[in-house]
Amino acid sequence: MSSVQQTKKRLNTAGKIGVVCMFLIIIAGSFVRITGSGMGCPDWPKCFGYYIPPTDVSTVSLEEGRSYSKGQMVIYNDTLWITNNDFQYTKDFWKSNSGNEAALKVYPKHQYAEFNSFHTWTEYINRLLTGLLGLPILVMTFLAMLYYKKSNDYWPVIYSVFAIVMILFEAWLGKMVVDKNLNTSTITLHMIGSLGILLSLLFLIRRTNEKENYSLPAVLRKSLSFFFIIHLVQLLLGTQVRESVDQLLENGIGRNILIENLPVGFKIHRSFSILIVILATMMYLQYRRLEIQPRKFKYLFVVLGFEILFGVGMAYLGIPRVLQPLHLLFSIILFALSGMILLETKKK
Repeated sequence: MSSVQQTKKRLNTAGKIGVVCMFLIIIAGSFVRITGSGMGCPDWPKCFGYYIPPTDVSTVSLEEGRSYSKGQMVIYNDTLWITNNDFQYTKDFWKSNSGNEAALKVYPKHQYAEFNSFHTWTEYINRLLTGLLGLPILVMTFLAMLYYKKSNDYWPVIYSVFAIVMILFEAWLGKMVVDKNLNTSTITLHMIGSLGILLSLLFLIRRTNEKENYSLPAVLRKSLSFFFIIHLVQLLLGTQVRESVDQLLENGIGRNILIENLPVGFKIHRSFSILIVILATMMYLQYRRLEIQPRKFKYLFVVLGFEILFGVGMAYLGIPRVLQPLHLLFSIILFALSGMILLETKKK
């Protein structure tokens, strides 16, 4: 195997590892959302001012005789504070206004003043997984540039750089979410960023794959293309529904009456599901007539079946917490599968 082929194979492997990391991040992000752990770390990129978050509420409390470093966060009188400089807390601390102002100030970005070790570490692990994605992407970018020097193929470099840009966008958006105390309107933007990263990885994997494109009947490929577009719209509609669910829960609406209180976007989302089922049925009938049956098509129909099952369960069981991340995960897998089949096929 030549050095060019070796580099190409390693680049392909790095892209696949990136896809696996993307799915881990999606699962972790969904778990953070359904457990309400999004503000487990009230600052970014640190957590309560620490690179490794605290495990006990005493760490973020004021204790007599204890020394505090600049940038640490404490909760006092149901208020979130941040230290201006190093100081030692004494019982006379609040008697001195000048000392108070010099050492502590009320955190200016929001006033979410709660500590829950489970929420804190759930959010922290989510951040670690997000950072973990950066490693294969950086390796992928290095290999893409190396591959370009050997083959003059610049497309893997473009895909890698685009993935880095989208990761930086996601990181910036994550900071904005924390600073604004979980503004639910950013969920759709997060989804767009995640799909952008996933698509760039899929394009790179296909570009560096040694296998030739296989042929599909024009009717089947057109159906698949339409399915991909409709499912993408369905994904974005689903994030809008998810935003509405979060807002209703924040307003005290119980899960048993969530469905009847959802806006019209939920009905549109449900109608698109019917269209997707019709398209999938048409594709399945066409697929059964093929002499060469791509394995990924089998996976696509299986994943779609589970996604529909979870969707129906959410609609009739009051959107239970456990089904939310499963529904999202299988929806993303379906998006990736249909996209990869399109990239690997051509018209017969």
